[in-house]
Amino acid sequence: MRLGWWTRAVIGAGALCAGGVALADGGAGALIDDGKIIFDGRLRLETVEQDGFADDAVAPTFRARIGFQTGTFLNLQMLVEGEGVVHLGDDFNDTVNGNTGYPVVTDPEGYELNRLQIAYSGLPETLVTVGRQGINLDNQRFVGAVGFRQNEQTFDALRVTNTSVMGLSLNYMFVNQVNRFFGNESPQGEFEGATHLFNASYALPRFGTLTGYAYLLDLEEAPGLSTATFGARLSGKGKLDEETSVRYAVEYAYQKDYADNPLDVGVHYGHGEVAVAYQGFSILGGVETLEGDGAVGFSTPLGTLHKFQGFADVFVNTPANGIVDLFAGPGFETTFDAPIGPMTGLFAALTFHDFKTELGRQPLGSEVDAEVTARLGDHFSVGAKYADYDGDGGFASRRKLWLQLDVSY
Repeated sequence: MRLGWWTRAVIGAGALCAGGVALADGGAGALIDDGKIIFDGRLRLETVEQDGFADDAVAPTFRARIGFQTGTFLNLQMLVEGEGVVHLGDDFNDTVNGNTGYPVVTDPEGYELNRLQIAYSGLPETLVTVGRQGINLDNQRFVGAVGFRQNEQTFDALRVTNTSVMGLSLNYMFVNQVNRFFGNESPQGEFEGATHLFNASYALPRFGTLTGYAYLLDLEEAPGLSTATFGARLSGKGKLDEETSVRYAVEYAYQKDYADNPLDVGVHYGHGEVAVAYQGFSILGGVETLEGDGAVGFSTPLGTLHKFQGFADVFVNTPANGIVDLFAGPGFETTFDAPIGPMTGLFAALTFHDFKTELGRQPLGSEVDAEVTARLGDHFSVGAKYADYDGDGGFASRRKLWLQLDVSY
């Protein structure tokens, strides 16, 4: 496991802080007594039936994250967290175990330092966080922790957030290493390079939130994905009447080649969606377009890709001719006034996708996704998801099922 230099700096700074706190009267008590233990566990069974494979993938796995976040002393707060992923069976290809006769389930077994960070809040309306940390920006389309996979994606980074102007949040992140969900045993497990992320959002009264961003990715291990992306997003929600609400999002971005990218990139991104909800029931519709010019498609290598273009994860790499995803479906979400047995809340959704190339509008197949999650008190939940992708355009049909139990404190 390689540590980015930000994370190595945090280890050194943490040692110095620990020494200083030990000498400070009452300091150690403030850090420990006001701290909290972190625990997050997930037991999951994932199955994949995919055309072209004689055998189905069956992947029972367990993931645990255990850590501690201190209280605040001298405007400093520290967090350390370890992560372990264990296989309870091996009839699947996790991308590093050599089981290439099975479909891929990207949950490699491993143990690693997931987060190690120090946050400083002593500057006016400013928070500075240094070290290995999770970063989720906006809807995670461009930058996210990939929380669906068992191994979380983290960033060795310096992050500065300023909120001194009412309604305005300014964020800058310098990232020198991305610790990807493929795990530290994979050749795809890390991206190194000098990556700069700028994100500014402003709360517009009665309209929602307007966000502008510039993401400058320098990825030494994947120079073809080194890009500069500039975009804007407007999202919001409101009430049509006492029982009916609406939420919406529109977004546009332009992407070009950056750093040592050998390709000539100049592609566009667009997204728009609207959802109307009534007494817990909702209906969602939208379109997302990632342009392709025949040689390269719009890329989002640091995003939480499972949230987009279907749960089957067929298009995590945008085709060279781009992709247009038309999606729609009903949903339901509620929190019970009184528990129904162990259940305190319920979420369910059904989503239909139709995929075509952006260039030429050729069919790329369709997909149906279903999910249901039941909350069991404050700390537990159980859920199931299913994806059925009917392939076209050279992409194999596949069906995926997930059953899981989550616990967090």
